[in-house]
Amino acid sequence: MDTLYRFASQPGAEGRLGAARVTGLAIVVTLIGLVGAVAAAPLGAWLPLPALPGEVILLGISVALEAAIGVPLAWLRMQNRAAAYAFVVILRGTLHTLLLGLLLWQGFGIAGMLGAGAAASLMAAMVLLAGQARDTGIRMQPAAWRPLLAYGVPLIGSGLASFALGTADRWFLAGSVPAEALGHYALASKLALAMAFLMQPFELWWYPRRLGVWAAADGALHSARLAGTGAAVTLLAAGVATLAGPVLIRLATPAAYHPAAAMVPFVVVSLVLQSFGSLFNIGAYIGPHRAAALPGELARRGGGDRRLRAADPRFGVPGAIAATVLAQGVRLVVFAILSQRRARADYPHGATALLALATAAAAAIPQALAPLPAAAAAPAAFLALGLLAIRLGLLPAPRLPRRAMA
Repeated sequence: MDTLYRFASQPGAEGRLGAARVTGLAIVVTLIGLVGAVAAAPLGAWLPLPALPGEVILLGISVALEAAIGVPLAWLRMQNRAAAYAFVVILRGTLHTLLLGLLLWQGFGIAGMLGAGAAASLMAAMVLLAGQARDTGIRMQPAAWRPLLAYGVPLIGSGLASFALGTADRWFLAGSVPAEALGHYALASKLALAMAFLMQPFELWWYPRRLGVWAAADGALHSARLAGTGAAVTLLAAGVATLAGPVLIRLATPAAYHPAAAMVPFVVVSLVLQSFGSLFNIGAYIGPHRAAALPGELARRGGGDRRLRAADPRFGVPGAIAATVLAQGVRLVVFAILSQRRARADYPHGATALLALATAAAAAIPQALAPLPAAAAAPAAFLALGLLAIRLGLLPAPRLPRRAMA
């Protein structure tokens, strides 16, 4: 998607031509991925949780199709076609749910779950590519792919390293910690992802446009202001997750799951740092193609220590969470420094830091109070965070309608 944003952001025919070339390359990448999925089938026995060859193939199909799905979806975002974007996403989710229920009812187990995902992904890819062919065409032009590959290949390393910084820890932890502790971690992670859900409207609007904003008049000024807005949205979403998640765990789950409540704020911290790294990294995506290597380089710098900690049973889940936060923090700092060297912008770091401290203080409420008092205090705490974000200039003040003149 980042490659599409970089090479298809021009208006008119030039942008459509760039999109057609990126789509053609995405189809080739998908085909290579499908072949790789079949070739990787025997590797299932070597996974931390062994899988059958058929299961590996079905999972590989879903992964490989993401290239053919992601590029057309990103194009819809760039064209402000929210209805079409929502239609495809809902169609895919609905089909996945229906197939999942049917296959599980027929007793297919894990293979049924993976097969439902693969079938839904295939349907979404076909619908999206058909629409993309009508909109921009699809160009299979290997001669024009060289700059696309020079820009995009380093981002593959970024994606793999982001996986190491994201969910790979559970692979290492699976054989090292009790299932109960891993379940607590999984529950905390699921509730922390409410933050990502709340941030999606801003991300869907901003990321396809940030290169165009930077290239426009006063691009550095506008980019810094909008990054500050994104930081405020991130922290407010984090406030919702840390205020509501622990309360929900304690009120809606048995006592055996309650230790997950204490993990939620720390998982959210890692997500906040990850989001900040994406907001303040414009320098990694502009200029010469070498800039695109920054994400992979930075993620790799942060990933090794955490992977070792997650794999060490002496540290268990707390060690994995702590190392995740540390790695994401290192990634953010190095990202910000190197990105500023390439594309200097006056980001509102001070205001962001103050709002972050206030969010951390609010996150302590559900940890210090019983569930019902914490639930009662949460709306006031969130309102205070929102007002502080406006007072600090990170969010615009709401415009109240003027009263009619008497």
